[in-house]
Amino acid sequence: KYFGALVYAGIAASRIVDLVYVLTTEDNKKLIEKMKLKTAEFMPINSFPPLLRGEIKGGVDFDAILIGPGMGVSSHTKNLVRQVLKSKLKAVLDADALNVTDGKMMRLLNHQHILTPHAREFRRLFKLKPTPQNVEQMVKKYKCTIVLKGPVDYIANTNKGIWRNQTGNAGMTKGGTGDVLAGLIAAFYATNDAFISTAAGVYLNGAAGDDLYKKVGTFYNAEDLTEQVPLTLNKLTAKS
Repeated sequence: KYFGALVYAGIAASRIVDLVYVLTTEDNKKLIEKMKLKTAEFMPINSFPPLLRGEIKGGVDFDAILIGPGMGVSSHTKNLVRQVLKSKLKAVLDADALNVTDGKMMRLLNHQHILTPHAREFRRLFKLKPTPQNVEQMVKKYKCTIVLKGPVDYIANTNKGIWRNQTGNAGMTKGGTGDVLAGLIAAFYATNDAFISTAAGVYLNGAAGDDLYKKVGTFYNAEDLTEQVPLTLNKLTAKS
């Protein structure tokens, strides 16, 4: 429904992974084709079940799924999220994927799933106040990984406990920066475990925002963030 979210998440992921397959509508397929022409990392697909079975292009293995950014709240979205939760694939649930998840679907959550709610989404999903203690409690209950996004991010995982991230600044309250984060987490999740992927994605997203802040203050947007991410990641990896 909101194709900008798809663009930001997809471009962010493409900075890290080899190939991004995009499930989209016929209307948005033209947009994905343009993205493919510009970057050569995007492949539009029309149906979801083949993706979950790994039957595209003669049996491609999909390392991780990101679902939710820009999808809109609908029965169609809910059906797709249910399919993802029932699959045996790694999955990141963001934005409207969280907004359509009900109590019955939450019973399908497990260690393969990463949830990325902000405070309002956390309250709606879990019927609890968005506090670090409640994040840790829900992780123990559902065996998933959760990052509660905010001025300070809290990342909780059954094996690693709860951690705090303080990178980022007020410029990251603009629309689309959360989609960039979702793309980064999913990209890292293709080759890493859930905790490392979430922590690395949150830290990198905020660090890129901090690098932009040094240049232009809070006067940057999500597109600027996608362009800064590889520069910041290169700087961080060079230090290590």
